[in-house]
Amino acid sequence: MQIPLLILLIIAILYFLKKEKEHKATEESFLSIVNHVFRTPLTRIKWQSESFDPSASRETQLETARNISDGINHVLSIIDTLSGIKDVQNQASYDLKAVSLREITEGSISRYRTLLNEKKISLTVPTFTDMPLLTLDTKKISFVIDALLSNAIWYSKENGNIKIDSIIKNNKLIISVSDNGIGLSGKDHRNLYRRFYRGDVATKMNTDGMGLSLHLAKEIIRRHNGS
Repeated sequence: MQIPLLILLIIAILYFLKKEKEHKATEESFLSIVNHVFRTPLTRIKWQSESFDPSASRETQLETARNISDGINHVLSIIDTLSGIKDVQNQASYDLKAVSLREITEGSISRYRTLLNEKKISLTVPTFTDMPLLTLDTKKISFVIDALLSNAIWYSKENGNIKIDSIIKNNKLIISVSDNGIGLSGKDHRNLYRRFYRGDVATKMNTDGMGLSLHLAKEIIRRHNGS
């Protein structure tokens, strides 16, 4: 009896050591990411404010003001994402009502239209024919569509193709966002929805990412009884 118990004890110790190591790695990733994602826009805001010239032309002043405003909005969006970690896990925070998925998707496309145009990406969108109203939290599902679309854009090269599709099958709504971008390695597939995880290639293509959007998107869908 003693040998099996000893083996179980060793397995238990190894398991807890592994979990402790994973926790420490996650904590370090969080601190590194937060330091980077906040420092970049705040440095930009600081530089723009310090270089503001009251004697410059009105056009130059407006451009500086726009850059500062963009930087502030970037910081606010980061704060919204981080605060969303707690929010999406709180079922009481979900404001469910009958909404149009078409309107949500069109809103997301509108928000990323400039980036789509800059990268000359071709976007195919469904007609949403005969699509019923769905009982959803508009703000949170908007976040999900934003997460999928923005990932497809960021990790696609110029002149790429993105396709959004929707079908109803067996009384279930299936939404897909596909692209011909960088793809995923086996390691990326295994860790895709892990909090703060970012693939090596993805990190090089988009240095401002936090590895949170897909993690939160999955939790939001789960809270809507989806997958």
